[in-house]
Amino acid sequence: MKTTVKIHVPPSQQVMRNRTYNRQMRNLYYEKSNYQFRKIKKVVDSEEPPSEEKLLSELYEFEEYLNVCLSYAKSAVSSSKYEKIEHYSQDHRWGILQEEVVLVYFLEEQISSVKYIISHLETNRRIQAFANESKTDVVVHHLLSNIDELNLETEDDLRYFYDNIEKRYGIGNNLFGILQELQNFQ
Repeated sequence: MKTTVKIHVPPSQQVMRNRTYNRQMRNLYYEKSNYQFRKIKKVVDSEEPPSEEKLLSELYEFEEYLNVCLSYAKSAVSSSKYEKIEHYSQDHRWGILQEEVVLVYFLEEQISSVKYIISHLETNRRIQAFANESKTDVVVHHLLSNIDELNLETEDDLRYFYDNIEKRYGIGNNLFGILQELQNFQ
């Protein structure tokens, strides 16, 4: 009969191992989300307008990457509700960098922008489906003409959001670069 020896790992080491894993996964999903956004931006900036179906599926994937990245980023910052992790200024070995906290806020803002774009595209699609069902209705015809005018203006708004996300990624990439450099020294 074999006996197994159970090795006790102190909770602080477990938390730090989890924190390292969470940071690595956050880094991976940040890069995936950045790549996915560049893919979307290329499609949006192309001469031929993308189909809403294709664009929506790409946006949903982008949102998913951002959500997973945010989840790991939050876990890397909070790690455990039982152990309080000090800031890097107080604990140079395992402390939380301020940039890690800022990255969490950055990701939340990116998700908010993507949700707005998705919501707008979904709403347009539903209104078009409703209009196609009852084309002969006078009220629907009037509603559609107003929506077409609105869509001309919102196309500029959506471009603004895409450009804003792109600019934010420029800032986020700098922040992310600093994080990776500092984490390599730890």
